[in-house]
Amino acid sequence: MTALIKERNFKDSIVVLMLLLIGFQSFPIIKVGGVFKIYELLALTLLFIEMACIDKFKFANSTSIAACCFFVVSPLISYFYSNIFLGYPSGFFHHYPDAESFKFNYYVFPFLQLIYMFFNFTAFNAIAISKYIYEHFEKILKDIVLIGTFIAFCSLFALFVKDVIILLPSFIQNKTYYDFRSSGFSQEPSFYILYQAWICLIGGYTRHLFKKNSWYLIMAINILSLLLTFSTAMFGFTLILASAVFLFKTPFKIKMGIVVTIAILFTLGYLALLYFDLYPLFEYIFVSKLSGFFSVPETTTDSGSYRSYTSSIGIKIFKDHWVTGVGVGNSIYYMYIYEFKMGIREFGEMLSPGTFPQNSFSSVLADQGVIGGLSFLAFLGGALRKFWINRNKSRYNQMFLLGTLFNFLAMLSIAPTYSLYLWVFIALGLCYIKYYNDLPDSKGNGYFQNNL
Repeated sequence: MTALIKERNFKDSIVVLMLLLIGFQSFPIIKVGGVFKIYELLALTLLFIEMACIDKFKFANSTSIAACCFFVVSPLISYFYSNIFLGYPSGFFHHYPDAESFKFNYYVFPFLQLIYMFFNFTAFNAIAISKYIYEHFEKILKDIVLIGTFIAFCSLFALFVKDVIILLPSFIQNKTYYDFRSSGFSQEPSFYILYQAWICLIGGYTRHLFKKNSWYLIMAINILSLLLTFSTAMFGFTLILASAVFLFKTPFKIKMGIVVTIAILFTLGYLALLYFDLYPLFEYIFVSKLSGFFSVPETTTDSGSYRSYTSSIGIKIFKDHWVTGVGVGNSIYYMYIYEFKMGIREFGEMLSPGTFPQNSFSSVLADQGVIGGLSFLAFLGGALRKFWINRNKSRYNQMFLLGTLFNFLAMLSIAPTYSLYLWVFIALGLCYIKYYNDLPDSKGNGYFQNNL
């Protein structure tokens, strides 16, 4: 019995640490051949624990079963298919002779992606099933916000004063320098905005956990850091927040008040852009990049069209290997085949050896085919359905619905799907719903039961 208690406490510590450290994506890291985040090493430890105690393993819910199909079953099928029927991608190494390194080793890299997928599943399921997390839910949320605020402050300091992290040795950091964009401890702003949007969302819904003035300061730091990512995904996040009033039960007067307020803010914002001559910058970030992303690209001169270009190549790979795909992460070995077959008239950014479809849905189809695609939709759809059904039971459920909707949106420009930071907050939401429904009188729920 004592051993079981110790095992449970150790696992609880791991899942909580993963939640708290998920924002540390490029610092601190361990660079040995590849880049390993601290939370990935924790997830790998959790995988070994689960394998050692496989007879005690339990699925958190039906969504976890779908997640198992996506993270475990489908990758295994695509892995064996690619090794047996596709074989060694010699053309890739002829095309990129400098890619003969450990990073692109065909016998190591695909197997490593399998391990990543496996520990993504064990981490997701462990968070979603953890009663310990539910019992300490609000404390964990508060800690998440405080850590996110620390990262946001460091990001703003790097932006306006000096980025000291990038001066550290490369074996403990993997940051890219941006002289006018906030990127937190992530490799680039487009990754950071997903994490930071969740921090702002959680911060907004946990106002009662902070002193009034402290909360205002915390939100100011986090919102400023979010805005200064200058990411096009921010436009989608704003639309999701604006739609919240129609998704949840709200009096008609409040709905109309919010609509009028949003209209006034947009008008004032537009006038401010014209007055300060910032409209050209706004047009580049929120118009040109968006139109390039959602159109069939003829150039790759901006990030939106380049992402659309790589995503289109992913679909081409899927059409040629539609049943099982080419293997998790293996699309990098096949991208070059379609490089000059996509109708691009003017190249800006070109493909490199590590380029993959920069869209989670396209990447899944290319890597895992229709089997992975269907299990992916079942996994995401199952999570979204739970949040939707429970949206009016608690304000926290509303928070997780909004965050998950933004997750879906962000995945249009984020890949690969074995990135753990994509899934931890969704798993946290499923954990809350699981025990909120089973234990409605548990500590921590009273505030929201009385304030819906």
